[in-house]
Amino acid sequence: MYLISVDGGTPHRVLPESTEEEWDPSYSSDGSKIVFGGVPTESNSTIKILDLGTHQVSTVPNSSGLFSPRWSPDRRYLVAMPRDASKLVLFDFATQNWEELARISCAFPNWSKNSDYVYFLQGPDLASVMRLHIGDKRIERVADLKNLRITGYWGIWLGLAPDDSPLLLRDTGSQDIYALDWHIP
Repeated sequence: MYLISVDGGTPHRVLPESTEEEWDPSYSSDGSKIVFGGVPTESNSTIKILDLGTHQVSTVPNSSGLFSPRWSPDRRYLVAMPRDASKLVLFDFATQNWEELARISCAFPNWSKNSDYVYFLQGPDLASVMRLHIGDKRIERVADLKNLRITGYWGIWLGLAPDDSPLLLRDTGSQDIYALDWHIP
């Protein structure tokens, strides 16, 4: 991980003394901390939090084997997945405990702006955008992707727009640019 000033300049390695790889960094909503995981394929990989003010790194309790941490905008929770991406788990900072949210094939978790939902790609072919309600663990399909050719650096990608509409990379060639308006029923 590297930080660079908004005014430009030379990137600085966040943890220059570390020899471990840092994956999937995610800022806390106040910008004071970064949560990150280790290499997803390593069973002893843990989730860590870097305090940008003190430069102290702490390990999230019982996070061994988890990766892809995402901080909720209200800073109450982390969501992550095990190495096989077979479920979503939630870390509650108040209780310092992990809880299983759903046993479901998942990838690219994203928090809704109000911290009520986690959006993710689901299925063996990652052919659906799903969202899980944190309060009651209800899961619903947001978009069916089975006839959409999606692409990305890792083969696919999911993000959320400022209004929580899903963002995907569609493979249509290199000649056209498309926009999609999504309306919640």
